Amino acid sequence: MKDKHLNKLLSIFVSAAAVAFFSLPAVCAQGKEGPQEASQEEIAEYKELKKAAKKEKVKEAVKADPTGTDPRAFTDKWMPYYRHTELENGMTQQDMTAFGTVGFSSRVGMFYEVPFAQYRDFSDVPGLPPGVDTDALGLGDVDLKFLYRPGALEFTYGKDGGMSASVLLGTDFVFPTATNEALGGDAFLFAPIVALVADMPLHGFVAMLNLYFFDVYKEDSAPETSRYVGKWFYMQPLTKPGPWWGGFFLLPEFQPVYDFETEDFSSWIGVELGKMLAPGRIAYIKPGWGIDNSEDIDRKTTFEVGFRWFF
Repeated sequence: MKDKHLNKLLSIFVSAAAVAFFSLPAVCAQGKEGPQEASQEEIAEYKELKKAAKKEKVKEAVKADPTGTDPRAFTDKWMPYYRHTELENGMTQQDMTAFGTVGFSSRVGMFYEVPFAQYRDFSDVPGLPPGVDTDALGLGDVDLKFLYRPGALEFTYGKDGGMSASVLLGTDFVFPTATNEALGGDAFLFAPIVALVADMPLHGFVAMLNLYFFDVYKEDSAPETSRYVGKWFYMQPLTKPGPWWGGFFLLPEFQPVYDFETEDFSSWIGVELGKMLAPGRIAYIKPGWGIDNSEDIDRKTTFEVGFRWFF
């Protein structure tokens, strides 16, 4: 169906171009009415077919990844979110982030995170020097991830090979774009990514993303970075898509973090409850808690709310 729409769009485009080219002398000699009427019809049909192709694209994306959470599905999505975080030292963070994905192909995709509005409140942090600013507001560090799903690293399992799994390879770049040193790390970070995503019974899947960050460039005042971050989560549908009670899903996530510079281990667990409002339209809330924390800058509690749109 998708190829049919694309082929029809191409034929309409070629036809419209031919009409415009061969009608130029007539336009000059006879005025604009005749050729323009035909051209407007072609343009209207082109727009309708373009809309149909877009709907078909979204339909196929939703079929492959109905909740918008599967790292294997490289589809175009817009997923902004708001997050409130409290650290162990009493500092609170508020972030408005433009998050989304761009699918370059069925096997290569980019994930971007642009924290365009960050607020940090240090007023409850003990031991601050007199006269120091107790808050900061501005742009944070931009994060770009690239993932590749090689066909050679895919396999099937289960009864009659009904379930599939993929090993994903990728890279993560963190750019020091923060407008205030309190909002970023003053360092350009790089991380290789190795991930495993596998289907589970009852239409769920498990994903284990593993990243190792180190600094490529940093300001002299910034600390050295040598840090492992795991992002492990499990997505389980709760109700079938349908009426108001349909389309709920649960996504618990566990993040182990080990800092090789400070030899500090911390972890965090979050529980996302999502709802499919319509095909390609998802809303969710996600409370989280830090566990096994040993440093003042470890996360104590978090709360996130966001949306996902396919386009």
